[in-house]
Amino acid sequence: MIALPLFLLAGGATWLFWRADMRAGVLIAALVCGYALATSPLSNAIDGIGTGIGAAVSSANDGAATSK
Repeated sequence: MIALPLFLLAGGATWLFWRADMRAGVLIAALVCGYALATSPLSNAIDGIGTGIGAAVSSANDGAATSK
């Protein structure tokens, strides 16, 4: 359960580095933030959201192709 506090700390660091215009810091903090989300218990929910968005885009593209 260490992933969620790590995500919050990395998110705060990302914001701080962004405000300080430290691009290398933003990159490292964002990578740590992504790793924390990928290993958290929320990863299945995040994956489901991505799958739903992908299905919606695919369905919209199929509908647009058949209506022409």
